[in-house]
Amino acid sequence: MQMPKRLEFEENAYYHVYNRWLNKQILFHNNKDFQRFLLYLDIYKNKCKKELWIISYCILPNHFHFVLLNKSQSHKISYFIWNICASYTRYYKAKYWADKWVLYFESRFKAKLIDNDEYLQQCIQYVEYNALKHKLVEKWADRIFRSDSGSKLGSEILDLDWEFEF
Repeated sequence: MQMPKRLEFEENAYYHVYNRWLNKQILFHNNKDFQRFLLYLDIYKNKCKKELWIISYCILPNHFHFVLLNKSQSHKISYFIWNICASYTRYYKAKYWADKWVLYFESRFKAKLIDNDEYLQQCIQYVEYNALKHKLVEKWADRIFRSDSGSKLGSEILDLDWEFEF
């Protein structure tokens, strides 16, 4: 089996990044699972804060989405996503006595370059409304694990950088 090609990321470019749990199964069973994922998100956000900014995110029971600003030519997006996923997978395997040899994420994460302002706004809106799209909540304000200012956990834990400076 051939390994997927390593993604190359442009400097000062926005990306829509996402991944899901194997076979669309549930990744987060309760609020503690969501909070653990957010803890890892915060840890690796702080480790990458000079090179990578989280613009928007949404964490759903079986997948997640981010809009990220890659500030450097390094592979911080790969480092960031890999570490979050690996850390959460270790937590999940320990908590749920899951098989340690099984890969739980469907594949390597996906990343799409956002190459213009209109597409950036569409991606942010798509990410912010994703829980509503999947009918996981009845109204937009019900979402808890998202990046907008209405988030109980997201904005407090992540202390997001909302300035768009280059």
